[in-house]
Amino acid sequence: MKKMNIAVVALLVLSSFACKKDLKTQDDGAQTVARAALGQSNFNLWKTCNGTPYNITGTNGICIPVGNCSTDINAAQQNGGQTATGLQFYGCFKGGSNAYSSASEQAVFVCDNVSSWTGNEMGFVKTLNDNVLKGYLQGGGQYIYQTISVNDNGYHTFKCQAKSTNTHQVDFYVDGVYKFTLTNNSGSYYGNWFYFVGTNHWYGGSNPTGQQIEMYSMQTF
Repeated sequence: MKKMNIAVVALLVLSSFACKKDLKTQDDGAQTVARAALGQSNFNLWKTCNGTPYNITGTNGICIPVGNCSTDINAAQQNGGQTATGLQFYGCFKGGSNAYSSASEQAVFVCDNVSSWTGNEMGFVKTLNDNVLKGYLQGGGQYIYQTISVNDNGYHTFKCQAKSTNTHQVDFYVDGVYKFTLTNNSGSYYGNWFYFVGTNHWYGGSNPTGQQIEMYSMQTF
């Protein structure tokens, strides 16, 4: 994702946009035993303007609203990390189509670089100019994605899992149903020291009130 720094916000230059689809229709044996169940206390909640993340009372969930400043970045960022091969959570991406550009987005992912935000990442991103949810990979200067759904603001279980047989590949699932496999030969995703992150980026448009990420039952594999 783009660099998230409370003082300075810099756009990540994406050097390539492509996607490759694995024609297999099911998991090829990737391990899915949960290694870490993450609660509210495992996350730092921060903002750059007025979209304030908060713990959802009475649950293990976190809500990350979209702010409406001209540049507004808000996040729930894991305050530690773990060796992992994937992520899973139950929740929603409540988005819209009112942003000026696809730079405004919602994302939930794991990453191995929380300084420059230019390392290996795998997860889910919704662009707020068209309300399209995608699975994506970042790594080695490449950004690979594929569409999952359009105009779906509902609650689902989202999962992505790196392959042990090919560390450049990640399988994506929604509600336990295999969607596709993405390949980024410039990245590696199996067994990295990963941090779990949920974030919104807003760079202008009509009022995004009501747009937010909700995350429950967060875990890594």
